[in-house]
Amino acid sequence: MMSSKAYLPRLLPLVDLVLILLCAYYSPWVTNAVAPFLGWEQGMFFDVFKTTFLAGIAVAAAPVVLYVLGFYRRRNLQRMGTALRQVGTFTVYYLCVIAVYQSLGEHSKHFNHVIMVCIVMVPLVIFLRYLILHTIMLHWYGTGNLRPAILAGMSREAIEQVWNSTPSYWRKAFNIVARTTPEEYDEEKLQKIIEKSHVEQLIIVDGMMSAVANHDLYQLCAVQGIDVYVFRSSNKGVTARVELTEIGDSSVLVFSSTPAVSWARLVKSVADRILALLMLVCSLPLWLIVAIGIKLSDPKGPVFFRQQRSGLYGRPFMMWKFRSMLSGAEKQLEQVKKEFGSDVDGPIFKLENDPRIFPFGHFIRKTSLDELPQLINIVLGDMSIVGPRPLPTYETEQFPEIRDRRRLSVKPGLTCYWQIEDRSNAKSFDVMREKDLKYIDNWSLWLDIKLIFRTIPAVLLGRGAK
Repeated sequence: MMSSKAYLPRLLPLVDLVLILLCAYYSPWVTNAVAPFLGWEQGMFFDVFKTTFLAGIAVAAAPVVLYVLGFYRRRNLQRMGTALRQVGTFTVYYLCVIAVYQSLGEHSKHFNHVIMVCIVMVPLVIFLRYLILHTIMLHWYGTGNLRPAILAGMSREAIEQVWNSTPSYWRKAFNIVARTTPEEYDEEKLQKIIEKSHVEQLIIVDGMMSAVANHDLYQLCAVQGIDVYVFRSSNKGVTARVELTEIGDSSVLVFSSTPAVSWARLVKSVADRILALLMLVCSLPLWLIVAIGIKLSDPKGPVFFRQQRSGLYGRPFMMWKFRSMLSGAEKQLEQVKKEFGSDVDGPIFKLENDPRIFPFGHFIRKTSLDELPQLINIVLGDMSIVGPRPLPTYETEQFPEIRDRRRLSVKPGLTCYWQIEDRSNAKSFDVMREKDLKYIDNWSLWLDIKLIFRTIPAVLLGRGAK
């Protein structure tokens, strides 16, 4: 693999911006050139940037959108399929923006044709740039321009296992001049190899424990300016990000397996409260109807049900719901478990035909109306609109494995993958955990938006709700 200095990944957004600006500037000429073949009328040349300020902003923002989609994040060769998907997603986003823009005012046919041609040209040119760079890098690797490197790990077996699991095109970029373990460390011998082979990189496999065990080798390479890569252990099942920050005069490495602290999380927090407050106000008539239905079904009990649930990092909070069970249902829980069991394995209790639920309770559960009071929890900051469902504290205390607690590392929410794709149909706690971790590992504002829109038909159609 080429070093970051050689690959210059930070220059790629600038290169793409220049290409996009050229596409926008020359799109009127291209439009007139293809007009006869498409049956369009040719028009006078005009400067896209002077025509509308918004067009210039849209063009300038294109590299930012590509960055958010991950187009520039890999230091190694981006897989072609991944790059094509990212450019395709970028194109869809811009088509939606253009559609909204076109609907806001009247434009000439020629102007609309120019914008259409520009939208087609930009992704084609960006992907062509990617293909050219991709081809150049593959050719570079194939002509023997390999980087001398040393492999280190806890054992020879671990070294081979992790190294062989990396993509072949990545391995082909290196000439491995030595393999070593902590027990085999010989500073004098390795220094001779470094000097003779002009080693450029140290690759440590099998995680941070291996990095600590190979600390002497790390120091030997680091003081000579040799790049050090540490491969996370592949058998821990945790997606961790590494960030470098400073505290006082000290540099600190932060390993995080939860969504990074960022402006996006701030937006999520603020948007949660605003949206929840709006939903709460708009749904108040439904609250009255549900309250009347509960009182007619079981006059003895209260309208609302409160239960202690596990919030962020397991902190307990009182979660609100509309009551859907007969009075004293909590006291009957153990008896119901003993007589009917549970529809879900593991520490979670769910029972489709729970005898404690009164008829109107089945209706508000089916329609998810019983969840409306949780909007109060979101406004108070205990919950989010999207996130793993909060479990009762007595269920989280019974988690079979410590790793199950990672679902507590983000705020619980009203909806998530499990509610949309399975809801009460899921019979496995393992399925629930994996779907929650899928959300945590891939979180973004766009993912939240998609899950919210997917929740709407799931609720309206009552899919899986009992």
